[in-house]
Amino acid sequence: MIKNSNEFMKKIKKILLSFIGTNDAGKLMGQEDGAILTILKQMKYDEIILLYNSSSEIDFKGIGLYLIKEIKKRKLSNKVLLFELNINDVVDHNEIYEKLKTFCDTLPKNEFIEYTASISSGTPAMQVCWILLSESGDFSKEFPLKLIYIRNPKYGGDIKEVKLNTTLPKIIRLENELNNIKKSLLPELILQIKKGRVYIGQYEVPFSPIEFSYYRFFVEKKLQGISEVKMSGLFVPLEIINEIYIYHEESFPDLELHRLVLKKIIYNKQPLSTTTFRANISRLNKKIKILLNDDKISRYYQIVSHGKKGAMFYGILLDLEKIKIEN
Repeated sequence: MIKNSNEFMKKIKKILLSFIGTNDAGKLMGQEDGAILTILKQMKYDEIILLYNSSSEIDFKGIGLYLIKEIKKRKLSNKVLLFELNINDVVDHNEIYEKLKTFCDTLPKNEFIEYTASISSGTPAMQVCWILLSESGDFSKEFPLKLIYIRNPKYGGDIKEVKLNTTLPKIIRLENELNNIKKSLLPELILQIKKGRVYIGQYEVPFSPIEFSYYRFFVEKKLQGISEVKMSGLFVPLEIINEIYIYHEESFPDLELHRLVLKKIIYNKQPLSTTTFRANISRLNKKIKILLNDDKISRYYQIVSHGKKGAMFYGILLDLEKIKIEN
């Protein structure tokens, strides 16, 4: 007897991917089931892959172990895997995307595996990265990643497939709101002109007079609406040297000897190499980094740069409302 052709077809393996969020703690926090368990009560998957990130405030690994126990106890899936991604900044979509893609690149992909990612758990930046991973084809061009989300899981939930053209703007807006909250918590930057001092919050940055003058140059540019200063070629433009000289003279009038080099450059129109310029910036950035001892925070106060060697752009990322200049 000829067998039905369906008997020769290999069964499609369905796999669910999801970050673990605070809402998934469920009974651990005396609450109803979170997004992941609510989805699994409505949809069947052969394998669950849970991703988490360590936190000093929330035990996401503990939540993951709780989910594994509940999934197996309720027979919601035959296999559950738990992975840590080691993300330093859970609102930085650049870092999240890179590490998420690196992990997803290790997953087997073929016509007999169907991957679905739930974007209901995790930070808004994590949600954005799932969407970008699916939309760009970076997950797999041959076997695309499906996306779902669930509304109001504590009330039973309503599972929807993500419509990229309508969901992405909303998720990006949420991410921007979170980033704005994060920035609002940054301490104020204060420059005291007559004293030649710089404070970040209550802490003074131990700048030398020339470092203070360099730093004030970029702060003043920021206040003037110039977020970046272009530096091209091998030498620093004389107009920049002249501004730094003026700032040095204004804050440190008694240190005439310290300005002799700058004065000679301006008078004789001799060039100052960009190597010397970058060295001064590196020194003052190092002092900020040591003072704050947190790369995610210090980068807002440092003079950051980007571009190629022949055309570099320098500027300060800190928002204007966080900058104050005192006489």
